[in-house]
Amino acid sequence: MGDPYPTDSIGRINRWISDSLKRYYYWSDAIPGKPDNTQSPELFFKSLLSSSDRFSWVSNGLDIAPPSNSYFTYGFHYAFVQVAGYDGLIGVVTDINKGGAADDAGFKRGSYFLAVNGEKISVQNMEAVNLRLKTPSSVAITPATFENNEWKPAAGIMLYAGYVSEDPVRFTRTFVANGITTGYLYYTSFDENYDNRVIQAINKLRQAGITELILDLRYNAGGSVASSAKLAALISNKLVAGETYAIYAGNRFEGKLGRSLQEVLNTSGNAAGRQYEALRGSQLSLSRIFILTTGGTLSAAELIVNNLKPFLQVVQIGETTRGKNEAGFVIADYRNPPQVAWTMEPTVYKLFNKNNEGNYENGLTPQYVIPEMAQLPLADLGTSGDPLVKKALEIIYGSATPGNYTELRVKQKPIKVIPVYRSVEEPGNSAIMHVKKIR
Repeated sequence: MGDPYPTDSIGRINRWISDSLKRYYYWSDAIPGKPDNTQSPELFFKSLLSSSDRFSWVSNGLDIAPPSNSYFTYGFHYAFVQVAGYDGLIGVVTDINKGGAADDAGFKRGSYFLAVNGEKISVQNMEAVNLRLKTPSSVAITPATFENNEWKPAAGIMLYAGYVSEDPVRFTRTFVANGITTGYLYYTSFDENYDNRVIQAINKLRQAGITELILDLRYNAGGSVASSAKLAALISNKLVAGETYAIYAGNRFEGKLGRSLQEVLNTSGNAAGRQYEALRGSQLSLSRIFILTTGGTLSAAELIVNNLKPFLQVVQIGETTRGKNEAGFVIADYRNPPQVAWTMEPTVYKLFNKNNEGNYENGLTPQYVIPEMAQLPLADLGTSGDPLVKKALEIIYGSATPGNYTELRVKQKPIKVIPVYRSVEEPGNSAIMHVKKIR
């Protein structure tokens, strides 16, 4: 006989947690035999996790929340860098949530700041500053400018927590030279709500006659496996409905099973592109794709890099990705009435491509390693001045690199920097890839 079902509140929650993990958790065989079920649910959950697990989470919807970072809190990503002649750290805004708190305050990609809540940023207090910038409340940011070789602080700006759900298809554009048209897509999240926008964007580039594509995933935090399958099918017309798109490897209950493109599409919560036939008219005919990555390229964004490789040449440019080759789904108490108000998203599967290639826990390393943060000022995204885009254009066009889009910022002498921290490498509001339960 099994252990009697607990009657106290903490015991019931913890029993629900352990029962769920024993059934679905990838490392279920490693769950301790006699855990301390008197602990708080958060600590109990953590005590059951494998030492190999970096991303599973549990939440009560109140004070214990899923992983987050500054982007989903104050609406911006940033980096801390060291520069010669300055004894602290310089904050550099790298990406902005349109309509979020930082955007409303006037911050842009390339903006600088020197202090948070009046405290100058340093290596010693960096961890505490990072915590403030991902904790929902309010913070005072001290912007700065670089003039005459001097960092000059400006008046502080108060930010109140604010993130706005946004279209992850930020923009597309084309580069043209020597009769070659190259498309560019800046895409920030595999959010099923916007699948139709992805289809529209690729169709727009197809109608422009592109024969090369640069897919910018440098800050893409991942999301839905089904959405990644839709984009993959649009990119390669060799990935047809019956081809294996992903192999799911789970615990002894879930097993290991290949899933065709159409089977993965069937799990989408968005009807747009859920049937392969609906995607065919927008498919590109490419022999290769250029994908731009950094340590902020996570989960489903890494999946598409790995899982396109059996179907066309993938030229990866930038920096090594984060290494989230895991997928899961949110588990809640679906009893009627529910007895547990907590939710969790454990790792359920490791994912592989058609050729059974995966195991990229240490990230996917580019063929062309190009650091994004080697110098300031930051170039505008998707321009020929951006070092990652520039490398792709050099491979495509050689010395005839098109310069249709130039940096919009005021020109200044480049400043060499040493990156110390990047917020985009913190887990966001999607710790692991989302999948629907497959049967």
